[in-house]
Amino acid sequence: MAILEMTPDAEASPDLVGPVIRAGNLAEAVIEAVALDNPGSDVLVLDRDDYVRVHTLGTCRLTQASLQACLGQPCRLAELEIDMPSFRGRLKTRDDEYLWFYNQRGAATPGDQR
Repeated sequence: MAILEMTPDAEASPDLVGPVIRAGNLAEAVIEAVALDNPGSDVLVLDRDDYVRVHTLGTCRLTQASLQACLGQPCRLAELEIDMPSFRGRLKTRDDEYLWFYNQRGAATPGDQR
C-alpha cells in the first residue's frame, strides 16, 4: 500500500503496532523495510524529531533480509534494540524476523499452532 504520515490523533488507536526508533538512517531503513514486509498494509509514520513511530494496523512484520537491503549493509535484528527505546503492541522475536501484533485476550498469537 503506502507510507503515510500519521496524525497525532491516530497515534491513540489501540490497533496500531510497531517499533519506535531513534530518528536517523536506521529509522528510514526500518520504514522502507516495514513497507516491503507488510504488502497490502499502509505504514503509518509519526516523526517526533528525536524518534519515529512506525506502525501498521494489527500486525507489523520486519525481516532481517529487508532491513539489510534497505540499509545497504549487514545488520542483525538484535542490533535494532539499541535504537528502539519502545514499541507498540506485543513483540515476537526470531533471529531473522520481528513481529509486533495486537492481541485481544484469549486470541491466538501469530505463528501459534492452535
